[in-house]
Amino acid sequence: MITRPSNRCKTIHDKYQKLLCRIKDKRARKVVFLSHCILNENTRYPGGACRGGCIAEILSQCIEQDLGMVQMPCPEQIAWGGVTKQLLLMAYGAKGTVLYTLRHIIVPWMLLYTKLVYGRIASQVACRIQDYLDSAFSIIGVVGIDGSPTCGVKKTLDFKKSFEVLANIDIHTVTITDANKVVLECLINGKGLFIQALQRKLKQRKMDIRFLCHDLIAEMDGKSSTVIL
Repeated sequence: MITRPSNRCKTIHDKYQKLLCRIKDKRARKVVFLSHCILNENTRYPGGACRGGCIAEILSQCIEQDLGMVQMPCPEQIAWGGVTKQLLLMAYGAKGTVLYTLRHIIVPWMLLYTKLVYGRIASQVACRIQDYLDSAFSIIGVVGIDGSPTCGVKKTLDFKKSFEVLANIDIHTVTITDANKVVLECLINGKGLFIQALQRKLKQRKMDIRFLCHDLIAEMDGKSSTVIL
């Protein structure tokens, strides 16, 4: 946990601290950065939403510990075409199409494009983390989603294999079990593309932030989150 601010904008920072000493409100000065779908599962891929709205057991910890919850943007929503993730949807049932024939060209380009967009988002999130630290707040951690190609901390997905699984889906007969094969069959050790980018940006700023992971596979099995804030 980091609480010491940097030397940036020291004059403004000192003024802010004096104001808070004089105007004492109830802020706890502790925040946690959460992957978007922890608070809003509506942005997940079809089949991936195991809760109606949010992961309540993580939310309840934040409430009990007086933690401010900073919801990070959903990188997939931004990079892949909104809530419905139109670029991702193109892969469903793509086998036998021109898209599938050209997959060896298209998939690497999509991966490159995704990394570029995620890098920009990671810079923005790193700036927000820096802002809190400079203002003498404690960052409790960043909570990612293991099993996500984007926000995985210890477990992510094989990007190319995921495309193959999605391409073989029959959208006329697909079930939730079929849809979730993309996670179950493509899971690998490693960090998701956004978490990689964010940790790189934090390292550049010499910030050592704790990363925690919510387990998507366990959530699919109906288990409670093991995240401890």
